[in-house]
Amino acid sequence: MKPVSLELSAFGPFKDRTVVDFTRYHGKIFLLTGETGAGKTSIFDAISFALYGEASGGRERRSGKSFRSDYADADTPTYVKFTFLENEKLCTVTRSPEYERAKKRGTGTTVKGAEAILEVEGDERILTRIDEVDARVREIVGLDRRQFSRTVMIAQGDFLRILNAGSEERKAMFKNLFHTEIYGRAEDTLKTWSSQCRQKRDELTVRLRSAAARTGCLQGFERAMTFDRSKENAGEHPEAFLEVLEEYDRLLEDALTAERRQEESEKEALSAIALSIQAGEAHNSRIAERDALLHAAELSAAEEARHREEELAIAAARTALRIRPFELVAKARREEAASAATALAQAEKNEKTHTVAAHIAKTALEGLQKKSAELPSLEAEIRRLQTAILAVGAYRRAVTEAERAKGDLTAARNTCILAESEHARLRDLFWLGQAGLLADTLRAGEPCPVCGATEHPQKAICPAETPTKETLDLAEERERAARDRFNRATGNFERAKEGLTHAEAALVDCKVTVDVTADALEAQLKEKQQFVEDLRRKTAEALEADRLAADRLTAAATAYQAAARQLERANAMMAESAAQLAEALKAGEFADEDAYRRVLCTEADLVRREKALTEARQKSEHTRGRLAQLEESVKGREAVNVQALREQKKEREAALAQLAEGIRTKDRLLNGNRVALEELAVLVAQKQKNAEIWTVIEDLYRTVGGTAANGHGKLSLEGYVQRYYFREVIAAANRRLRVLTDGNFTLRCRENAKDMKSRSDLELDVLDRSTGVWRDVSTLSGGESFMASLALAVGLSDVVQNRSSRVRLDMLFIDEGFGSLDECTLQRALELLGRLSDGSRTIGIISHVAELRDHIDQKLVVTHTPEGSVIRAED
Repeated sequence: MKPVSLELSAFGPFKDRTVVDFTRYHGKIFLLTGETGAGKTSIFDAISFALYGEASGGRERRSGKSFRSDYADADTPTYVKFTFLENEKLCTVTRSPEYERAKKRGTGTTVKGAEAILEVEGDERILTRIDEVDARVREIVGLDRRQFSRTVMIAQGDFLRILNAGSEERKAMFKNLFHTEIYGRAEDTLKTWSSQCRQKRDELTVRLRSAAARTGCLQGFERAMTFDRSKENAGEHPEAFLEVLEEYDRLLEDALTAERRQEESEKEALSAIALSIQAGEAHNSRIAERDALLHAAELSAAEEARHREEELAIAAARTALRIRPFELVAKARREEAASAATALAQAEKNEKTHTVAAHIAKTALEGLQKKSAELPSLEAEIRRLQTAILAVGAYRRAVTEAERAKGDLTAARNTCILAESEHARLRDLFWLGQAGLLADTLRAGEPCPVCGATEHPQKAICPAETPTKETLDLAEERERAARDRFNRATGNFERAKEGLTHAEAALVDCKVTVDVTADALEAQLKEKQQFVEDLRRKTAEALEADRLAADRLTAAATAYQAAARQLERANAMMAESAAQLAEALKAGEFADEDAYRRVLCTEADLVRREKALTEARQKSEHTRGRLAQLEESVKGREAVNVQALREQKKEREAALAQLAEGIRTKDRLLNGNRVALEELAVLVAQKQKNAEIWTVIEDLYRTVGGTAANGHGKLSLEGYVQRYYFREVIAAANRRLRVLTDGNFTLRCRENAKDMKSRSDLELDVLDRSTGVWRDVSTLSGGESFMASLALAVGLSDVVQNRSSRVRLDMLFIDEGFGSLDECTLQRALELLGRLSDGSRTIGIISHVAELRDHIDQKLVVTHTPEGSVIRAED
C-alpha cells in the first residue's frame, strides 16, 4: 500500500479544502510537525477514517461524529478523500461522517448521513454502500483497522501495543499477513469430520440402544437375566446381544405354535354353545309375545268405544275448519280499525307539533333580518382594516430600509474619509521622493535633466516609503470609488426617508398609529369577517328553515284529514265481517265462539287424527291373527334355561380370552424382536465398516488441532506456521534491536506456557544481557519498550515484504514515542528508519522532539490560525 494524496474538507481543525501530496515522500522519511493542538494527528485520523470510518486510535479515542470542523462554514461539506496504490492499481476512497449542516431551504439545521465511495482502477463498479466499501477496503489492504494500527499507522498511545499484544491478537494479524488461514481451515475441516464421525458413532450407538430397547423377554425364559444384561450393553457390544436374541426368538416361536392349536379347539366348543343359546332365546321370545297378545285382546272392547268417540270429534273439527276463514276476516278487520284509530291520533299530534315549529322558525328569521341591516357598515370597516394591514407592512419595510440606508451611508462616509486620507498621505510622500527617483535615473557622463551637469557627485536619496506612480494612481482610484459609493448611499438614504414619510401618512389615512401591529389588525379583520360570514349563513339557514316548517305543516294537515277518512272506512268493514262470522257459527250449530274454538284444530292435525284412528283399528285385527299363530307354535313346550347356557359360555370365553392374550403377547413380542433383529444386524455391519476410518480421522484431527490424547495443550498446525513466521519477525527485529541497544537486548518467542493446558504460541520474552535473565517484555522501561516496539514493527515489515504476501507494507506512520529516547539512541533509530525506507518505503513521523526537525529534511508543517489550521511542505 503506497499513499498518493490526501484531500480534507472541513475535517478536524482544517476549515477549507486541504490537499497533502505524498508522492514527494515516496521512499523517504518525512516529519509531521507543528505546535500542540494544531492538528498533526488529524492527518493520521483522516487516513484511518477514509479507510475504516474510524480515527487512528479507534472509536474509543474519537467518535466519527466529532470530525466536523468547528471553523467550517455552514455550506462547506465535510469529507476525506484518500488515494493510494495497491498492486499498481490506483484506489480512491472518499468518506463523509454524519454531521449537522444548515438547511438549504428555510432556517435551522439538518443531519447529513454518513457516506462512502470507493473507486478502484480496473473495477467496473463504483461502490457507494458503506458496508460494501468497508469490506472491499479490508480485502484490498489485507488488514482490519486494529491490525492496520499495529503495523502501518501506529497511533499515539498505541505504539507499545505492538510489543505487548497478546497471542490471540498476533494470531489474527498473522492470519491476514501470511495467509495462515489455509491451515486453520484444514484444522476446521478435520474438526468437522471428527465431529461428524463422533456424531455418526453416537447416532449408531443410540440407534442400537433404541433397537435393543424395542425387544422383550418373557419372565419364564430360563436365560432372562443374561438377556437383560446383554440388552443393557447393546450399544457397546451389539454382537453378543444378537446371539442371545436369536436363541430366545426360536424358543418363543415354538411356544406360540402350540398355543395356537389349543386356541382353535376352544373356539369350536364355544361356537356350539352359542348356537344352543340362540335357539333357546327364540323359543322363549315366542312364549313372551303370546302372553302379551292375550292381555291386549282383553282390552280391545274398551278401545272400540274410544274409537267411536274420536270419530265424532273429528267430524266436529271438520265443521270448525269451514268456519275458520270467517273468523280470520273478522280479526283482520278489527286490527285494521285499531290501526286507523292510532294513525289518526298520531296525525293530530304531528299537526300540532309542526304548527309550533313553523311559528318558531318565522320568529327566528325576523330577528336575523333585523341584524342584516348592519352589513354595509361592517363591510366598510373590513375594507378599512385590509387597507391598514397593507399600510402597516409598508411602514415596517420603510423603517427597515431607512435603517439599512443609514448604516450604508455611515459605512460609505467612513470609507471615503479613509480613502481621502490615504491618497493625501501617499501624494505627499510621492512628491517628497521625486528627487530621489530622478537621481536613480542619472548616469555618469549623461547630463542632468534639471541642471545639465554631466557629473553627479552627490545624488539625492529616495526615502524607503516613497510610493510609485502606480501606487499613487491606485490610491486615487480608490478615493474616487469611495466618493461615488458615498454619493450613492446619500441618495439612497434620502429616498428611504421620503418613503418612510409616505408610509407614515398612509397610516394616518387608515386611522392607525405607528405602534399598532399587523397581527392585531389581522385579528380584528378576522373577527369582523367571521361575524359577517356567520350572519349571512344564519340568515340563509333561517330562510330555509322557515320554508321547510311551512311545507311540513301543510303536509301534516293533509295527513290528518286522510287518517280520519281511513278510520271511518275501517269501522264499517269491521261491523260487516262480525255479522258474517255470527251467521257461520249458527249454521255450524255452535252456541258461541268459545264452543267453536274448543274443537278447532289445524288441517294437519285433523289428517293425523284420522290416520291414527284407521291404524288403531287395523292393529286390533292384526293382533287377533298373530295370537292364533303363536298359540300353535309353542303348544306343548316349556321355556328353555338360557342363563345356564350363558354361564357356561362365559367360562369358555374367559379361558379363550386368556389364551388369546398370551398368543397376542408372544406374537407382538416375536414380531418386534424380528424387526429389531434386522435393524441391529444392519447397524452392527455399519459400525464395523466405519470403525477403522473413524479412528484414523480422530487421530489426524488431534494431531493437526494440537490436542493430545491426554487433553494437554499442544501446538496446532496453524499455530506452528504462525510461530515459524513470528520467529522470522523476531529475527528481523533483533537485527534492528541490537543496533538500537548496542546488543543489550534480544527478543525471543516464549517456548512454554505457564501451564500445559494454555496456549501462548506468540508470546514474547526479552533477554537483558546486563543481567543475563529472560523476562517478559512488559517489564521494559518506556524508552526500552519504544526501541523494542520500533524494531518489532520494522521486522514485521521486512518479513512481510520478503514473503511477497498480498499485503504490501509500503508505508509506516508513527505518532510520537521518540521523546523517551536519548540523543544517541534517537540517532540510531533515525538511521534504522532511513535504511528501512531505502527508496521504497514511505515513513511518516509525528513528533515534538527538536532533534528530529534538525535531522529530517522533508517536513509537513501544521500551523494553527484563528480561522483553522493550515499545512505546508518544507524541504
